[in-house]
Amino acid sequence: MSITLTIAVPTHNRGRLLGRTLRSIAALRIPAGISAECVVIDNNSSDDTGAVVASFGETAPMATRYVFETRIGSSRARNRAIDEAQGDFILFIDDDAIAEPDWAGAMLAEMERRRLDAACGLVLPEWAAARPRWLGPSLYARLAVHDEPELARLPRERIETIHNFFSANVGFRRETFNRFGRFREELGVIGANPMSGEDTEMFLRIIRGGGAMGFASAARVRHLIPAERMSRRYLRRKSYAFGVGSAIAGGPTHNSLDKLGRNLIRMTAALMRGDTERAVYHELECANFLGYWHGRLNLMRKRVAKP
Repeated sequence: MSITLTIAVPTHNRGRLLGRTLRSIAALRIPAGISAECVVIDNNSSDDTGAVVASFGETAPMATRYVFETRIGSSRARNRAIDEAQGDFILFIDDDAIAEPDWAGAMLAEMERRRLDAACGLVLPEWAAARPRWLGPSLYARLAVHDEPELARLPRERIETIHNFFSANVGFRRETFNRFGRFREELGVIGANPMSGEDTEMFLRIIRGGGAMGFASAARVRHLIPAERMSRRYLRRKSYAFGVGSAIAGGPTHNSLDKLGRNLIRMTAALMRGDTERAVYHELECANFLGYWHGRLNLMRKRVAKP
């Protein structure tokens, strides 16, 4: 049976990095019997993204389409990709990630073997600069990358949790969106606003709705981590914004009122014993807590303000 595949690349003002991503897509080993296309969703870029895609399309080994989406927002770009995709399966890769040659084949094989509605693969960090000593493996998830040695030691049930599912490397069956809906457009990065969480909300919706979601460890990409993301300021801002997003998403939360005090105590203890990595971890948990309750208060104000 023939399978059709869409590789979707949402992008915004990253023409230089996008070229690396597209070259890795061109180098994919697509298994026999699979017809593949590449769809690039330009999310209102003002750089040379269009020219980069046009140049790629001239020699690309698969049909390539360039789509310009004027509405800014990562969720809007993803949903436009779903609209444009012609494949039975849609694989998303970030515009600053590089796919390994067997990425697409491994993702499809895992989804077919286990009849998964959606699957996330391994996202490995590619550090653009020397990593600070405090930026250890317990903080990798804050950058949406995996600690491969740690995952290799864990049983599947501990790997296949929401905390290890990242949208830089994710695949869906087309029918999954018909069953569970699409990405919520009030969530996700919008311009300079780093609020994320649209992917986590989507994954949780699939799981809670009875869908099958798993981890495809053989489907590997490398995610570029620039120097500006290797700072406590960036991570605090990102954690705070994720907290705001989780408030908007709704549903159960671990941000109970005792969380802030507990993490402040643990942060202080880690600093006293010289464990900066754990101190930063608990600092980010505090930022997430504050973002969540800021988001909750804003929602309450809006409800009260409604006539």
